[in-house]
This record gives sequence, structure tokens and C-alpha cells, in this order.
Amino acid sequence: MLKINTRSPFYITGNSEDQPVVVPPTAPLQTIQVDCGDTYNTGTDVGENLFEFNTSEVGTVTLSITGNEVPIRFVSDWDGNEADTGYIGSSDYDAQLIAANIDVADINTATPSNKNSIITIDKTTATPTLITLRAYAPLVNDDYEIAFSCPPPVVADVPCGAGSQYNGNVAYPQTDIVDLGTGTGIVTLNFNAASIPDKFIVEFDGVEVINTGYRGSASYQTTLNSYLANLGLPSETIQAPGQGSVTFQKTTATTTATVKVFAPISNPTTGWNYTLQCPQ
Repeated sequence: MLKINTRSPFYITGNSEDQPVVVPPTAPLQTIQVDCGDTYNTGTDVGENLFEFNTSEVGTVTLSITGNEVPIRFVSDWDGNEADTGYIGSSDYDAQLIAANIDVADINTATPSNKNSIITIDKTTATPTLITLRAYAPLVNDDYEIAFSCPPPVVADVPCGAGSQYNGNVAYPQTDIVDLGTGTGIVTLNFNAASIPDKFIVEFDGVEVINTGYRGSASYQTTLNSYLANLGLPSETIQAPGQGSVTFQKTTATTTATVKVFAPISNPTTGWNYTLQCPQ
């Protein structure tokens, strides 16, 4: 068995009757650390590469792939959630893939080549931060480029414990991003809708964790129903007087929560305030 050249990790086997066969290595050639915003260009590559990068942001992570027509397979993973492209590229190479012992079920090539693709990852929590991407390139002369794009950081406009207030006409909803820090614990929402009914909703890690329902004086039930109908919405029963406290358990390092206040009534004008406390 001879090495192809001093820089190649591959070997060839052959005899006087058969053409040489390229034998790709079975283990990753290298683990490559990248950052959000990086673009990695392999040049000419064969074998398996493992890319690793980290982000604490929540949202859609995008991996944009371009390259020549030689097929390659990409498998991304975040927190056990995988996305697998199968082998993408030109179907002109299908016979070579099969000859390289690639399962036909894993071949997703096309004519023209579909190697220019995008993988999206729905990252729903701040942790774990690690995202991996494996690139399997069994054929010689493969070439690809990957752009790693992460969600932009969420900028909080209200510190925890500082509170927010409003006086005026319809706000449906007013949305605030509250900075809770990385700590965990009990988070308390203190709110006061006064007499005109308003509804407070808190979302954390993409999940609704508090919904007070409409709070205020029950004497405004008919008025509330009318304004909701004008918005094309069903009526909602006023749950209790306007002032109260509700909690949720913050269990992850995600730093922000979203507070939405629904104030559909413009006459008489509404007024409310709330404070989302820091985790305790």
C-alpha cells in the first residue's frame, strides 16, 4: 500500500489487473474550531471533518454550503437534534459513491447539482452552546465552503427589577425584553392593570411561562368584549382585580425574557405597570 503523496491522508491499493482504488480514512481527519460569522473553505478535501462552534444565542442558526459538484454529506447536531443532508452534489457521481460503499438510501444528489444548500438549526435555549457539523467526503477532489451564521444577540431594554409602565390608548401588545442575567431561580412578575383590563404574558426560552389573563374591574367586561371583537378576537373573561403577582422557575442560563402587555381598550384610556424581578 502506497501513500498518494506526502500531504494526503489516503492510500492506494492495486495490482497489475485492477485500477488503483482510493481508500478514505475512517476517522475524522481533524476537528476544526470555528466561530459565528466565520466562513471556512476547504480548498480540495477528502475524508471526514468535524466542525465545532458555540453560541448562547437563541434562534435560527444557518449553515450555508457552496462548492463544486462532487457529492458530500453534512450532519449537524445541537442538543441531540440532527439535520442530515445525505450526499448532495451532482448525480453524475452516483456510480462512484456506490463504488465507495455508500448506501443508495443516503444519496440525495440531483441534476443539476444541489450541493449549494442551507442547513437551519432551531436553537431554542441558551444551553447547551455547542453545535457540531460533520462533513463526509468520500470522493477525491471534493471542494466546499461553509458560512456559519448565528442568531443576533437579543438586546434587553428593561433591567430586571426596574419595571415598566404605560398610560395611553391601545397597546396590543407592548413588548419589552427584560434582562434577567444568567442566574437561575424564582422570577416574580408584579403587575397592576388598575381598573381598565389589561393582560400580561411572559415568555422565556420560547415558551409562555406566565399568562395573567385580563385583569381589572369586572364592570368593563362588555367594553373589553367589544374592543376584542373590533380586533377580530373572541371575548375573554376578566379574571380578577388588576393587581397581583405571579412567578415562574428560571432553570437555564438564558439571559432575557419577553413581557407582552395587551391593552386593547382606548376609551377610557388605560394605564398599567409591571416589574419582572431578578431570579431569587
